Amino acid sequence: MSTQVCTGSFTNVASSPYFLPLEQYVTEFRLKNLTRSGVTVGSVAGALTSTRIVEAFFNQAYQNNGTAQIVQTGTVSGNLAPMNIGNLAQNGITIYNSFSPPVYAVIAIASFTQGTTTITSPAALTLNTTVFTTSTAHGYQVGDTVRIYGLTSAPQFSGLSMTVIAVGSTTTFTTLLDSVGATTSVGSVVKTGNFLIPTKSGTYPEYRVIAAITNTSPMNVTTLVQQNYAVGDVVTFDIPSVFGIPQLTNPYSGLPFQATVIAVNNAVGAQTISLAVNATGFGVFGGTNGWVASTAYPFTPPYMVNQGEGNINNYQSFGVVPAPLPYANQDVLSFAKQCNGARGVYIGAGDGTNATTTGGIIGATVDVWEWSAVTALQEFPSNISVNYV
Repeated sequence: MSTQVCTGSFTNVASSPYFLPLEQYVTEFRLKNLTRSGVTVGSVAGALTSTRIVEAFFNQAYQNNGTAQIVQTGTVSGNLAPMNIGNLAQNGITIYNSFSPPVYAVIAIASFTQGTTTITSPAALTLNTTVFTTSTAHGYQVGDTVRIYGLTSAPQFSGLSMTVIAVGSTTTFTTLLDSVGATTSVGSVVKTGNFLIPTKSGTYPEYRVIAAITNTSPMNVTTLVQQNYAVGDVVTFDIPSVFGIPQLTNPYSGLPFQATVIAVNNAVGAQTISLAVNATGFGVFGGTNGWVASTAYPFTPPYMVNQGEGNINNYQSFGVVPAPLPYANQDVLSFAKQCNGARGVYIGAGDGTNATTTGGIIGATVDVWEWSAVTALQEFPSNISVNYV
């Protein structure tokens, strides 16, 4: 085993967590916010800032995931600011392994209500949402993945993973679940990850549970969790008959109904793709409810499954611009999967301070960070001979 010190830098997106992929085993991890310390790096001007986290330290041997020992500036006076040391209890640093993710606390759901949101791409759509209210502060952020279960009066939603698309307060969060017609109830929710972090299955492409399907041409499909599909991907469907859209199966040949992605919006809160399918004569997904009523439960969720990559040059009627040769003129990677497992460091976001409920390392400004990691890399030399007795 060899020990190495790795270093580098990154520029964050304001108020968004950051995932740094590191395949080595990380024992210690350190961060410095160069920008808020007054250091200009490249095109990002330094600005020494009062009350901001400028250093963070984490060692997984004796610190809890999601926390950090931090250094935070006091009030700036001239070119200097005093430094205060302390602990950040949430939205800190997590050493992540996609095959063995951290376990988060279960939080009680007190109720839920229906809402709506609008997107403009890949089509102008109004999407139904669900606003969940928790009994205690949840600490979730936009982009977190959560799983709902144990809803007493809405069992049809139990076990579903969803992306948090909005946070209204410390005890409310919104997802793209369509809860029209459902009875509000108590239950439980647990965080399982974030859209930046590779999934536990460790493979791409992922199955994605469908939130909504439009009766339009082209057909638009919204998923509960970001799908990260790309133009040219070929998808198929696994939708129980209770959801009332039989056209997405082939009752004659028994083969799956395949469709090609012609437009995507992978942004959190949109999570919608357009497919080269005319669905104007199809059944309505879910009938009067986007998700059927609890009286029809149990049933398996409706899935969209990525089958590989295909040819987009046959869809000029949908306004698709032909792609350069050769790959867009043939089917490639049909039914293929590739490993997407990863280790890395997940850096939480908040307001850039150690505030009790809103605190987090990354704040609401675009900053350049320097990082260093003490890592262990296991290697087995090929020149060692072994004698078996």
